[in-house]
Amino acid sequence: MNISAETLLMLAVAGLYLYDSAQLLYCNEAVLIPAGKRDWKAGFGSANFSVLGRELYVPNLLLIHRPLFRLSWSFERSGGPSEPWEPAHGAFLPLAPLVWNIAIALFVLLPLGFFTYLGDFALLPALLLLYANMLLALGWIWFHRRNFQLSGKGFASLAFECLICPPFALNLVRRVGLGMPVREDLVSAARRLQREADWAQTRDRLIARLANEIESEDPKSKRYALLQARRRVLVDEGESCPA
Repeated sequence: MNISAETLLMLAVAGLYLYDSAQLLYCNEAVLIPAGKRDWKAGFGSANFSVLGRELYVPNLLLIHRPLFRLSWSFERSGGPSEPWEPAHGAFLPLAPLVWNIAIALFVLLPLGFFTYLGDFALLPALLLLYANMLLALGWIWFHRRNFQLSGKGFASLAFECLICPPFALNLVRRVGLGMPVREDLVSAARRLQREADWAQTRDRLIARLANEIESEDPKSKRYALLQARRRVLVDEGESCPA
């Protein structure tokens, strides 16, 4: 069975996008994702699939306009955050139509040019739409790099990768968000930002991870007692919430 060069190219575009979307998270990391103006969702890596000691996390591939923010936690530490995080997801809003235009160029116009009679009449607009929006997005990020806490070197690396490999540009919003340092503990940030039902789901995931940590810990160790105490706090918080 012969596969055309055009088909292989489209498979490569999809594969590179999937590869760049996938994230490897440490066992004490998760991502917070804005869902609307006030809602936040938490994403955790797969406890059943790990690579080099880290857990695989794949975001919703159809929501390329939503930034991801990487946060960590320490089950041994208790108390509030020393530096509350101020989410800056509003700064990403102008990038949303630009990354969607990139997606249209790669997954609509490009296939029309390859597999229909339109040919060059679709390929040329695809290239123009792709690079025009990519350059506009990179320009916006450059002029607002302080809001994104992005260094000149970091921007140069981001721009180079996107220009050399256009499928990576689909993840521009995610890439910038993941690169922003967040010092607040995930537990504190999620408790503060999420709605009650969403925080309850996040808390259940954290309790489950705590249970796994406790099972693998020596019952006589100091860390075992700290983990048990932290789990008790989260469990009691759930029990005290109104039904």
